[in-house]
Amino acid sequence: MESSTREDVVEQVRAAVDIADLIGSYVTLRPAGRNLKACCPFHKEKTPSFVVSPERQLFHCFGCGAGGDVFTFVMKQEGLEFPEALELLARRAGIELPERRRAEGPDRNALLAAMRAAVRFYRGKLRASEGEGARRYLQSRGFPGAIVDRFYAGFAPGGGDAFLRFAQRDFSREVLVQAGLVGRSEGGRLYDRFRARVVLPILSVTGDPIGFGARTLQAEVQPKYLNSPETPIYKKSRVLFGLPQARGAIREAGEALVVEGYFDVLALASAGIDHAVAPCGTAWTAEHARLLLRQTQRILLLFDGDAAGEAAAWRALAATLPLHPDLGVVMLPEGQDPDDLIRGGEIDRLRERIARPLSPVAFALLTLGRQGLDGHMLLARVAELLASVGNGIAREMMLDEAAERSRMPVRILRREVERLRSGAAGRRPTSGTDGGSDAAERRRARLAPLEEAMLRLALAQPASAQPLQEAAGGVPAVSGSVQAVLAWLADRSRAGSAPQTPELLRRLRDEIGEQIDASFLVDEDLPVPDERFREALLRRLAEGALEAEMVGLGYEIRMQEGQGAAASELVELLARKQKLAKQLAQLRETRPEDAG
Repeated sequence: MESSTREDVVEQVRAAVDIADLIGSYVTLRPAGRNLKACCPFHKEKTPSFVVSPERQLFHCFGCGAGGDVFTFVMKQEGLEFPEALELLARRAGIELPERRRAEGPDRNALLAAMRAAVRFYRGKLRASEGEGARRYLQSRGFPGAIVDRFYAGFAPGGGDAFLRFAQRDFSREVLVQAGLVGRSEGGRLYDRFRARVVLPILSVTGDPIGFGARTLQAEVQPKYLNSPETPIYKKSRVLFGLPQARGAIREAGEALVVEGYFDVLALASAGIDHAVAPCGTAWTAEHARLLLRQTQRILLLFDGDAAGEAAAWRALAATLPLHPDLGVVMLPEGQDPDDLIRGGEIDRLRERIARPLSPVAFALLTLGRQGLDGHMLLARVAELLASVGNGIAREMMLDEAAERSRMPVRILRREVERLRSGAAGRRPTSGTDGGSDAAERRRARLAPLEEAMLRLALAQPASAQPLQEAAGGVPAVSGSVQAVLAWLADRSRAGSAPQTPELLRRLRDEIGEQIDASFLVDEDLPVPDERFREALLRRLAEGALEAEMVGLGYEIRMQEGQGAAASELVELLARKQKLAKQLAQLRETRPEDAG
């Protein structure tokens, strides 16, 4: 559907589904002032801290921090991505969604039907006489029939077009090509993409087959592993192999294991370790982390015990720490992978290592020590890792841990971390750009109190959005992402279309990330954003701008002194700084009660 149509439909569904009715179908809600309360469905608690605001159409748990609108609740409760949550809620509301169809190809339903047919075909071939070699291979890897069935393993026969001849009776060639099941040569000839391989279906979060991973049975055939290409229904950064099968075990264990490959997942499941998942033929990304964090708040990285495995763990830490700090790294013996330990009868040893993972800091110091790094080189690498940690409290705890383990002065380490973080923020481009642009902003799960107060005021008084945006321009404490949201609110206000609270939250998550803490939007104990609140807030922003300008002048004065500047130039700079100090003092003398 077109983006504008999609936005209209999303708002139509959101307006049609009452959040109290929706959440009330999962948990028992009880009145608590203007809100409703319950024990949180996402973590165990005895005292209710889960709040639903019918007025705001939001929920928030003050225990675990989960929060959002009707879409967020369904995504978290059911483990769905947004398109699937939209479809589920649309069905609940009796709203028909426009068909999601790509201009250059078939629709989603046809592609999913072709994938299901492929699973049945490959599964049948594994059981048939021609699948004997594949069955022997799976048995040699120690995979019992129950694991083969749980992961829907199959066999793609050789010959070039066995699946094509089977499938083209029910599906067009266009559908088979678009699904990634059939390839097309330069001469236009169609052929089976998977041939003479064990195949494993890759399932979406709703359990639909959307791709395949395949391993050759012949050592001379390359590549050893072959994966489906990305298709309209299969995006590698948005799916994890084994997640539908592991979801229950992940919640029971309170953590998820991330391993390197599909067969690592099967090997662990064969050993009774059922909470493992793997990326699909690509490196671990922030999108993978976000997907897994919908299921658990504890992630363990279990990669091979070699240089490549250590490098993969470093990359995974760098991708995940900006979003979430609760990570562990399971170190394996040098040169071994999970399958080696399992097939060697050392399952208990593997379980012990999983039960005692290394912290990110301990892993970093161990691996860097093996590389012979020390002194300033060691400090630089550790500081780089710590600077990527988005949660401020976790970052401080890791700083203390790193200083204690390495005997580096915590003061020097902290200074280097702050330098790296301020440099990343200074390199942030203007709002609306992408890439490494606003990585520093996306690291923060919680807005600063000043930023929260500004957004609450702009929501209550839409006409305040523009003066707030203008006043925040010179205040370092207000991030570029929040300024972008204020600009959006100002545009909506000028157009006479004030957004609802769920729309604001969705915009915040688009700018900052899904982990944003939304409690400030439902907390009844916060001050009411009235006119007095507005004046106090604008005054605080003016003070912040003056303070930032004074800091900048201080740096310039010290720099000019170091370069031997003329006395007249220094006098002028000092006069400017004194003038700013006087203005700041006047503002503070007349400051009313603080704006929360």
